Amino acid sequence: MKDMSHLPVYQHRQEIIDCLNENQVLVVESPTGSGKTTQLPIILHEAGFDNNLCVGITQPRRIATLSVCDFIKKQVEDTDSFVAYKMRFNDTTTTSTKIKVMTDGILLMELKTDPLLKNYSVILVDEAHERSLNIDFILGMLKQVMAQRPEFKVIISSATINTKKFSAFFDDCPVISIKSKIYPIEEIYINENFSNDDILHNRIVSIVKENAKEKNGDILIFLPGEFDIKNCIKALIKSDPENQLVIYPLYGRLSKEEQEEVFTKTPEGKTKVVVSTNIAETSITIDNIAIVIDSGLAKINFYNQKNFTSSLVTLPISKSSAMQRRGRAGRTRSGRCYRLYSKKSYTSRDMYTLEEILRTDLSEVVLRMSDLGLYDYEHFPFITRPNKDAIKSAEHTLKIIDAIDENRRLTKIGEFMVKFPLLPRHARVVVEAIYNYPSVINEVIIAIAFLSSKTPFILPPDKIEEARSAHKAFNNDRYGDFASYLTLFKTYVSIEVKNDRMEFCKKNYLDYQSMQEIVHIVEQLGEIISENDIPLTGNGSMHDYICCIASGLKQFICIKEYGYMYNTLFANQVFIHPGSADFRNLPKYIVAGELVQTSRLFARSVSPIKEEWLDDIQKGLKYDLEEKLSSIDSNKNSKKNKRRVRDKVKETNIKGGSITIYSRNYKIFKLKNGKRELNIARIPYEDIEYLSRKHYHTKKPIQNIKAEVVYQGRIIQKNGSFYSLLGLVDKYNNPKTSITFLPKSNYRAEDCQELINNFDKLLKLTPQGKNDYYFIKLHASKNSTYFYEPCKDYSKALNDSLFALLELMEDLKQLEKRDQYSKVQKYYYKLLRLLDE
Repeated sequence: MKDMSHLPVYQHRQEIIDCLNENQVLVVESPTGSGKTTQLPIILHEAGFDNNLCVGITQPRRIATLSVCDFIKKQVEDTDSFVAYKMRFNDTTTTSTKIKVMTDGILLMELKTDPLLKNYSVILVDEAHERSLNIDFILGMLKQVMAQRPEFKVIISSATINTKKFSAFFDDCPVISIKSKIYPIEEIYINENFSNDDILHNRIVSIVKENAKEKNGDILIFLPGEFDIKNCIKALIKSDPENQLVIYPLYGRLSKEEQEEVFTKTPEGKTKVVVSTNIAETSITIDNIAIVIDSGLAKINFYNQKNFTSSLVTLPISKSSAMQRRGRAGRTRSGRCYRLYSKKSYTSRDMYTLEEILRTDLSEVVLRMSDLGLYDYEHFPFITRPNKDAIKSAEHTLKIIDAIDENRRLTKIGEFMVKFPLLPRHARVVVEAIYNYPSVINEVIIAIAFLSSKTPFILPPDKIEEARSAHKAFNNDRYGDFASYLTLFKTYVSIEVKNDRMEFCKKNYLDYQSMQEIVHIVEQLGEIISENDIPLTGNGSMHDYICCIASGLKQFICIKEYGYMYNTLFANQVFIHPGSADFRNLPKYIVAGELVQTSRLFARSVSPIKEEWLDDIQKGLKYDLEEKLSSIDSNKNSKKNKRRVRDKVKETNIKGGSITIYSRNYKIFKLKNGKRELNIARIPYEDIEYLSRKHYHTKKPIQNIKAEVVYQGRIIQKNGSFYSLLGLVDKYNNPKTSITFLPKSNYRAEDCQELINNFDKLLKLTPQGKNDYYFIKLHASKNSTYFYEPCKDYSKALNDSLFALLELMEDLKQLEKRDQYSKVQKYYYKLLRLLDE
């Protein structure tokens, strides 16, 4: 076995063993690189704690599950399954496995069949400081297991972040602190205005070039998402004609082999550059990193409990995350941490990231609790208690899809749903097929596999047009995205040779690993269904296929209000994502795989529903949707009448009236609407970044505030909700760069070069009247005439411009103007990317 006794954890080996002998639970805290993750399981095994059972290690991410298992396996020279891993749809364990690395969701699944975890002698919860929803649920469940199994041991492994909270939760259990040698780290704050990605990437390139030239060591760059990483790598490659840099991306969607490339030894005379999301904060340790470049940003998921929609928001990271990133440098030599934000920005940030349990959908946890017989959701021992409204929302979702009854007990449908390792809505679709639409079981599990995996559709920054064109070949214009998934899947699995599949993916801009995962999920779901003596049947009608999907996704069934705006029974102002096959068709009724808030609330994975199918999905559904639409129309008429009164009244500042929003005071202006008065907070443009950071990191975000953004006396986005303003503000062009000249001409496709030359003005702010800023949009009229015009709403300006660009592309295609078509298409995809930021 490879000797790893030089790692800091071994200096505390006996202390850990003695402490665990005397206590049932132990918290081990240490900085990254101490060996706690990979060596604690071996120390426990060697000390006899496995006791003929299994030592289990949970990980919050698949990438860490694979890398940790692989490291331990190589260290102990295991060629069999002594060390093995298990994660959703992938299990390498056998009855001889003694060290089992698993995703935290797997342990929760096993609690159903083994509620006292009798197969385990010790559970090590790693990366506990991340406080994911699964980790919080696991901690509560382990506390209950410990009460019934005095011999059962638990280790909570955490970075040096808020470990006192874990100790207090487990009745003041002992905490062992492992110290690692940290070399001096120089902190450099860069207080510059990175108003767009190009400026940011240019600054990163200059830092990389400077340090590579000085041979200061390998470099780790933190960026918020995959798209940012790809564009940054493109800029780095362009800046390195002599190939002095060895560049690797690192994000969750990469294959195991691609992720492992970051551990490759740096060639002599070169500099390794790893460009990563926040998964490199704690989940993975990369040796020889001496330079960290921290954008100070991360993508964080939020869930709206009222309308059942999700949002992925790019936000400033917390101080604890910044410290974790800093700590990646200086492990083997002195290092530097470049923070691409000011010291003032750092000191104003919250200490910790808001726990996931306070910002996510709880329906999966609540369903699992009912499955385990835990019906008092509100009093389950969570380390952080979730909001009551979040529990009610989760319960509401489960009742809508008939998973639980009024007494919170599983229904017959719910009992079948929990057999599948899927989100509740997705499991509901599969069960619907089994019970009511058996002729489309095969097709349904294909659709659910697409919804359950990361998208296979790749959009390389330098080949977006080619990729979109390749993806379009699989579109089904009649039945939308869910039908398109079937076409792609059946084409893919008809290719039997691995190399041919890889070539197919390369040619069609598809991610091979994602396609293989989809195939694997289909196989695993098929096995679960077959194990329940249900035949796998298929080739049924499109009616059965779409109705079955919609039955599980009732919250995402939409009716068109007008134009391209839709509503669900719970959410208003939903728009089909322009990447969908149905973006231009705009059917009256649709079902979506998900609703995601970016610049607007977008429906993704969309298929049309015929009107006569609605009552087959749920009796009275058509009536309910029409009633929702009717109530919206009534409200609009009421507002129009109020607006007539309002137009006659000037805004007046309430004397002494103000509102405090996250410790800052703003004057309130009052708008009179007949007898009703509307209070509006006016917020300076310069304060928005601060308010956004506070809003998304607080446990009790401010709600129901009307607000306007003001810059030098002009208003941007009048009378919007505070929440929507925060979501859009990072997409505004800086008002300092506003456009005063607006092209006035009407253009036709036959002579549109001037129109194309002015594309750079789209979505820029332009002064309107004496008091406002509007956004410049492109408008397409019915007679194929195009013109620029101001628009007061950013989202409408973006959506209208995208639609106009599509119309212009169609006209240019018919005129065979290929060069101009290519330019318009390129700008269309540039705007399309804004929807996902």
